[in-house]
Amino acid sequence: MDKSQYKEMSSRIKKRRKELGFTQEQVCEMLGISYSSYSKIENAFQKPSLGTIVKISLLMKISIDYLVFGNAEDKGKAESDISYMALSVLAGCDIDKLEYTNEMLGKLVKIFKGIKSNN
Repeated sequence: MDKSQYKEMSSRIKKRRKELGFTQEQVCEMLGISYSSYSKIENAFQKPSLGTIVKISLLMKISIDYLVFGNAEDKGKAESDISYMALSVLAGCDIDKLEYTNEMLGKLVKIFKGIKSNN
């Protein structure tokens, strides 16, 4: 992601926080990160880790797709209870497990696309 994409993501985080009526202090406490780190994320001075992006998505009940890329159709919440549960589990994982999970999900997507195109 380039700097402008981080700025856009940061503005979506800030906008959603305000929609939910949270202060920055409340959000950083719920995320388990320092106020300084959260403020830097929200103002695009610091790039959030994948784990923090997952936690923000869960807390603010928005999809990672909307959070990162701004796809409006996903704005309201995670797409289903299953995806929400999966995100809840992933939020507690370390970066190695998240990267491995991402790799496996990428492979599954390719498999399902192949199956779908054959039908």
